Amino acid sequence: MSRQTKAFVKGVKVSERHGAGEWTAERLSSLILIPLALWALWSGFSIAGAGYEGVLDWVSNRVNAALLAATILISIWHMNMGAKVIVDDYIHTPGSNRALSALIGLGCLLLAAASVFFITRLALGSAPLPAGLAF
Repeated sequence: MSRQTKAFVKGVKVSERHGAGEWTAERLSSLILIPLALWALWSGFSIAGAGYEGVLDWVSNRVNAALLAATILISIWHMNMGAKVIVDDYIHTPGSNRALSALIGLGCLLLAAASVFFITRLALGSAPLPAGLAF
C-alpha cells in the first residue's frame, strides 16, 4: 500500500522526502574541499616562480599528484551536484531537465577524465601534448 502525499499545501510544494542524501553529499564535499583548498593555496605559493622544471618536480611527487587529483575530482563532483540543483530548481520541463542534467554530467565526467589523464602524464614525466594533441 503506497502512501500518497499532497504535492502542494497552500501553494507551497511539499517535500517529496528525497534530497537529504544529496544535501549531505554537498556538505561533505564542501568539508573535504576546505583542507584541500588550503593545501592548493599553500602549494601554489610554494611553487610560484619555480619555472616549468620546478613545477614538473613538484607534480612528480606522488603525494602532490594524488592531492592535486583529489582536489580536482572532488571539486568537479561538487560542481556537478551544484549544477544539478540549479537545473532541478529552474528547469521544470521533464525532458529538458533530464537532457540538461545528462549534458552537465557528461561534461563533468569528461573534465574529470582529462584532468586525471594530464596529472598522471605530468607526474610520470611525460612531456605536455604538442599543439596537434598527438597522444
